[in-house]
Amino acid sequence: MLLPLTGAFLSGLVLGAYLPYLPVTILTILLLIALGLTLLERCRLLTAGLGIGLYACLLGGLFWWTVSASNPRGPAILAGSAPQTMQVVGTIVEPVRHRPHRSVMMVSVARIADEQGERPAAGLVRVTWRDPRRVFAQGDTIAFMARLRPPTGTINPGGFDYGAYLRRKGVQAVASVSAGRTIELRESGRPRLRWAIWNRLDGWREQIRAAATRSLDQPELGIFLGLVIGEQGFLDQSLRDRFMATGTVHILSISGSHLGLIAFLSFFAASAACRLLPASWLLHLSRRITPTRLAALLTMPPVTFYALLAGAEVATVRSLLMILVCMLAVWRGYAQHLLHALAAAALVILLYDAGAILDISFQLSFTAVLAIALILRWRGTLDDGEVPTERRLPERLAHWLREYAWITGGVTLATLPIVAYHFNQIAWLGLFANLVVVPLAGLVVVPLGLLSAIVLLLAGGATLPLATLNETVLSTMAGIVTWLARLPGAEWHVASPSIAAILSFYGCLLLLGWPQTRPGLRPGSAVAAACLLAWWTWSPRDLPDNTLRVTFLDVGQGDATILELPDGETVLIDAGAAYDRLDMGRAVVGPYLWDRGITRLDLVIGTHPQRDHVGGLPWILSRFEVGAYYGNGIPRPHRFYHRLERALHNSRISRRRVEAGALLLATPSCELLALHPPPAGRGALDGKSWSSGTRLNNHSVVVRLDCGPHGLLFPADIESQAMAPLSENGAPLHVQVVKVPHHGARSSLHEGWIHEVGADIGVISAGRFNTYRHPAPAVLRAYEEAGTSLHRTDREGAVVLTATRSPTDLRVRTARDRQLQPVSFEHAPLEVERRNVRLLWQQWVSE
Repeated sequence: MLLPLTGAFLSGLVLGAYLPYLPVTILTILLLIALGLTLLERCRLLTAGLGIGLYACLLGGLFWWTVSASNPRGPAILAGSAPQTMQVVGTIVEPVRHRPHRSVMMVSVARIADEQGERPAAGLVRVTWRDPRRVFAQGDTIAFMARLRPPTGTINPGGFDYGAYLRRKGVQAVASVSAGRTIELRESGRPRLRWAIWNRLDGWREQIRAAATRSLDQPELGIFLGLVIGEQGFLDQSLRDRFMATGTVHILSISGSHLGLIAFLSFFAASAACRLLPASWLLHLSRRITPTRLAALLTMPPVTFYALLAGAEVATVRSLLMILVCMLAVWRGYAQHLLHALAAAALVILLYDAGAILDISFQLSFTAVLAIALILRWRGTLDDGEVPTERRLPERLAHWLREYAWITGGVTLATLPIVAYHFNQIAWLGLFANLVVVPLAGLVVVPLGLLSAIVLLLAGGATLPLATLNETVLSTMAGIVTWLARLPGAEWHVASPSIAAILSFYGCLLLLGWPQTRPGLRPGSAVAAACLLAWWTWSPRDLPDNTLRVTFLDVGQGDATILELPDGETVLIDAGAAYDRLDMGRAVVGPYLWDRGITRLDLVIGTHPQRDHVGGLPWILSRFEVGAYYGNGIPRPHRFYHRLERALHNSRISRRRVEAGALLLATPSCELLALHPPPAGRGALDGKSWSSGTRLNNHSVVVRLDCGPHGLLFPADIESQAMAPLSENGAPLHVQVVKVPHHGARSSLHEGWIHEVGADIGVISAGRFNTYRHPAPAVLRAYEEAGTSLHRTDREGAVVLTATRSPTDLRVRTARDRQLQPVSFEHAPLEVERRNVRLLWQQWVSE
């Protein structure tokens, strides 16, 4: 009974999430469901009590989402949408996360003070402290002065919006405290009853982190901290990519997959230990409790301690709750009701936080634990039976390996659509890699790491006990993963499957595993699931014939443009910036290319060697097949430029210097012509210092794309000094579309050049709340006076242009246009709802 009721409640939550956007559609669906349940009752296919219960849970889920979403959070921290500098006083409410040279804290605000005076406030602020001078813990009340701004992220088709993610978590503002400023401790959380335990746990975690930092080197340090205390900030991103490619990345984060597999290993270790007892002991024990129930009971403490030591974050606690409820069901002798126990755990989680249903961590955790429970039930692993004492050790080992292979394969298959949807990857290698990596982590690495941590906490000391042994096993695991990741085809990236395809895939799996499924349906379900997997693996491109598509990606303060030509060629111009923890090539450009089914770039252009343009290119060059690379040939003694050179060298990509007049690419339909910089010796300023940003900008690569009647100009960051020579040299400047130079900076304002270009559409690529205040108001006025319709990535997200051979067929869409709009009954509600329905159809079915 609990399973269908929980499913109805979950369906109600989903309907509640879309109620502000589809009120009439949702009401129609509710009416149709009521009629359907009534029809099933009259046909005696459903009892009246169950029908009423299902509908009540459905309405309850819808109501609960509405109540949770409209829950007021108190006085707003920010009076407006613009950044503001103020003093903040609040309490740290989550484990402090550490990264090299910085700490990240989630602060529940109590008071703020600005020019208007001090006043109470409520809400969460995410604070990043660079080069911190001390360590804080949960429950500490702190005060700091910083510039607060609303949470923001990049907005791209199919991309991850970090700002929206923070807002869903209740974060009203983000702040950064520089190394020169101090955060003051107002009150310690240790004496307070509410925070005493959590504060102490944070102190233990800090003691372990400090000792590990002194004792281990990278990459072993990052793996140790991730596996033992859940600290992800020290993990090298390239190593994480290798774990992702091998399907073992769940090992690095203490979440559903991790806790579930660790619980599985603990459960079977306890079961095996019971069965190795002498027969007389086992008989005496069996009179009071079965080995299976005892194993479930013994699994709870290590899993709980592990979750608490990992920081007890929301995702970890969700996974822990699901596992504990399942183990409790087994201990109470309700193993046959394990799925009902899991449903109860999910119900408790969603009652506490309805928004969890949208979190990737909840989706992966719940799916992984559900898959484990289904397989354990299907295989009869939890059933008590005769103890196979007559089996030899090799037979018991083979039996254990078979069970583990079923678990690993089931978890990999069940989570595959979610991983493909969110991470554009099919980790097929996980079916084999987990057979090696998970036992190594669960039986050796984690127990050894926890043992070292416990000894450290009990005995004290500045270094990690058993550091050499830890480093050896961690290095071995990293070496195995690295070797597996280098296998041909290990890193298999795909386009995100549609929601309809994902639901169809799970429907096929349900028919395959459901006991009441007719035997004749199983082969068809298996074939359908295999066809869906094959389609996702292929990920064909969906660009219609004879269509030009140009995408100006939202990469914050930087540039990244993708040209998809009618003849199939693809060109990338710049790839945004790359910082210590954020690489726009990895986070934005790469996922968008995979989502479009693009695995080869015929041409990559780095317009000029500045971080916000070529910082993200090294990652792209190392992950995609590239035909040739063009740049302006200017070297720079900076780390980001050295990364670019290494990527070109390691990938053996042809590198060429662009000169004005060069035809970079020619197809039957299009030509890509370079207009700037001038050839060497003709104003190139060779041999002079390139430390000036203006000099670098004015030697940017400027290209023009002509496809039939459509002309597009990409002037990178040239400023007014370079615009005049372009006009004087007779360069063909008149186009339909122009990428506004230098993010709309005042230094790139040249009204004569703007009128000579005469573009109908202009695109400005700039970051929200950027410190340069781009675009400048004078630049916006100049383009508007010239009749150019402007689109901005800082306000509209990515801008996508599509065109055919018709001179008038040039369409512009933005990422904002793809977002659902709340229905207002004051302004054309039916029209807004029809638009939302159309968008959902495109996102869920056709894309």
